Amino acid sequence: MRLLKNGVAFTARSFYYCRHARGICILLLMVAVTVSAATDTITFHTAAPAINMHPSFSIIEDEAAQYNPDLLFVRRDLFQPGASFKPISPGHIFWLLTNLHSPLDAEVILSFKHLTYADLYILADTPGAIITHRQAGAFRPSQFIYPGDSRFYFQFRLEAGVHYQVLIRSHHTKQYKPVLNFELDDRESFLSVRQKSELVDYWFQGAALLLLFYVMICWLNTQYRAYLWLALFISGFLLYNIALSRYMIDWFFPSHPELGWRLTIHFLHLGLAGLYLLILNFWKLQDKDIRLYRIGRAILWGILLLSVLSFLIHYTTGNFSIMSKINGVFLILQTVYLIRTMLIWKRLDRQERFLAYGVIVYLAITVFAASGIFIIGESIFSLFNILSGSILIAVSLFFLIGINGKLWNNEKEKSAYLKQLNELQEAQNQLLEEKVIQRTAELNRRSEHIELLMNELNHRVKNNLQLLYSLNSLQLKDSKDVCISNILKDNVSRINAMMLANDQLNSVNSINSDAISGEKLFAGVIEHTKNMFAQNVAVNIRFNVKECPVLNPSDRLCLGLIVTELLTNSYKHAFSAQVSPYIEINTASSPDCWRMNYHDNGSGICTATFKGFGMALIADLTRQLKGQYQIDSSTGTMYRFNFPHKT
Repeated sequence: MRLLKNGVAFTARSFYYCRHARGICILLLMVAVTVSAATDTITFHTAAPAINMHPSFSIIEDEAAQYNPDLLFVRRDLFQPGASFKPISPGHIFWLLTNLHSPLDAEVILSFKHLTYADLYILADTPGAIITHRQAGAFRPSQFIYPGDSRFYFQFRLEAGVHYQVLIRSHHTKQYKPVLNFELDDRESFLSVRQKSELVDYWFQGAALLLLFYVMICWLNTQYRAYLWLALFISGFLLYNIALSRYMIDWFFPSHPELGWRLTIHFLHLGLAGLYLLILNFWKLQDKDIRLYRIGRAILWGILLLSVLSFLIHYTTGNFSIMSKINGVFLILQTVYLIRTMLIWKRLDRQERFLAYGVIVYLAITVFAASGIFIIGESIFSLFNILSGSILIAVSLFFLIGINGKLWNNEKEKSAYLKQLNELQEAQNQLLEEKVIQRTAELNRRSEHIELLMNELNHRVKNNLQLLYSLNSLQLKDSKDVCISNILKDNVSRINAMMLANDQLNSVNSINSDAISGEKLFAGVIEHTKNMFAQNVAVNIRFNVKECPVLNPSDRLCLGLIVTELLTNSYKHAFSAQVSPYIEINTASSPDCWRMNYHDNGSGICTATFKGFGMALIADLTRQLKGQYQIDSSTGTMYRFNFPHKT
C-alpha cells in the first residue's frame, strides 16, 4: 500500500515535472521565435559595399537609464524590431542590438553620424568571451576614445566564423530626432572614401585660405572697405566649414568638444555679417533705396541678437534642435530680403551685378539648407560642409570679380578725370599767363609813367631846395650882422638836412624800399655843421648809431632836423669857454622803443629861460615821431630821446 502510494506520488510528481518542462520548452521556443523575429544576423563580406545596419537592429528606449549591457545581452526579449519602433522622446537613451558574423577574417569600421554619445559593446559566442566596450560621439572627450577609433566610427576585427552580438548605446543630447544610421564597412574601403572626403574638405579650405590671403593684401594696398567685409565673409564661412568638418574640434577642443560644437553657429553668423556689410557698402543701398538700407541694418542687428540667443540656448538648455529651427526661420527672412534686393537690378552697374550673381548662388544654397532643416532634420547637416564650401568659393569669386572690376573701373574713370583736369589746368594756365603778360605790360607802362613823374617831382624839389640853399648862402656871405648871420646859418643847416633826406630818398639804395638807415643821414648833417660853424678849437664829435632803426622818409626828415638843431645849438652856444669841446651821439634799441642820447660838454642851458625857435622845433619834431625827451644840464647838456618802434 505504501509502495502504491509512493508510486502514485512519483507518477504525479513526474507528470508535474514533465508538464513544467514542457511549459519551459514552449516559453524558450517563444523567446527564440521572438528573438529571431526581432534580431537579424548580419553577414559581412569584405568585397561587398557598406551595410546599412538600421533594418537589422532591435531597439529599446531607455527612458529612466535603467538598463545595462549585462542585462540586455541576456534579456533580448525587451527589444522590439527597428522597423516598427517609434521613439517617445529624442533625448532618451536608445539601445540597439544585432548579430554579426563574417566568413573570413576582416578589419571593419562601424560608423555613424551626428550622435553626441555612442557606446559599442561586442560579445563573441566563443567560450570565455568577455564584453568589449568602446566609446565615441560628437561630445565625447578625446581621452575616452580608443586608439584607432574616431568620434564617429569604431574600428574592430571580426574572426572568421565567429558570431558576435553587437549592442550600441545611443544618447543624442542635441534634442534632434535620433538618426541611427550606422554603417558597417571594410576598413580599407571606408578609409579610402574618408580620405577622398577629406581631400574635398582640404580643397575647399585651402582655396578659401588663398582667397582670404589675397583679399587681405588687396585691402592693405587699397584700403577699400569692401575688401574688409569680403575678408570677414570668407573668415566666417571658412571657420564654419572647418568646424562642420570636425577639424576644429579635434585641433582646438579635443577635451571639450561640446564647446567647439557650440561655437560653430557663431562662425556662420560672422560670415553672414560680412555678407550684409558688403552688400550695404558695395551696392551703396543708402543712395539707391534707403528703405532696403535700413532693413539691411536691422538684419545686421538681428544677426547679433540671434548669435546671443543661440549662445543662451546652447548654454542653458543644450537644445540644438530649437536653435537650428530659429536660425532656419531667420535664414528664410534673410532670403525674402535678398530676393527683394534683386528688384534694384536695373540700378546696378556691371561690377555690382557680379555681387548679385554671388547673392543668387547664396540664396539657392540657403533655401535648400533651410528647407532641409525643417524637412529632413539633422541628417541635412551631413551636406553642410559641402554646401558651406560651395558658398564660400563660388560666392567669394563672384564678389571678388565684382570688387576688382569696380576698382579697375574707378581707376579708369579717375584717369579720364585726371586727363580732363590736366587739360583744363593747362588751358587755365595758358589763359592766366596771357593775363599776367597783359597785366605786367600795363603795370610796366604805369610804372614808367609814375617813375617819370617822380623823377620830375624830385628834380623840382631838389632844384627848389638847392635854390633856397644858394640864396641863403649868398645872403650869409653878404651879411655883417651877427644875429642875421646866425639866422641864415640855421636856415642853411635846416635846408641841408632836407636836401640830405631828399638825396637819400632818391638814391640807388632806396629804389626798392621806402625805409633807409639813419647812419648816413647823421654823418651828412655832422659834416655840414662842422663846415658851417667854424670854431677856434675843433669840436670832437663821436657818434654811434649802429642800433638806429630803419626809418621811413617822413621820420628820417624829422630826425635829421632834430640832429641839425642840436648840433647848431651846441656850436652856437655851448663851447665859448670850453678848451676841449666834444659831442657824443649814440642810439640804443629795446623791445619796446629805441633811444637816442645827445651830449655835449659845453656850458649847459637853462631850460626855464631858453625857449627859442630851435627848442620849439625840436619839441614839435619829437611829437611827430610820437616820442619824448628830457634835458639834463648837470654836466654840459644831455638830451635823452625815447621813440616807439614803428609797426
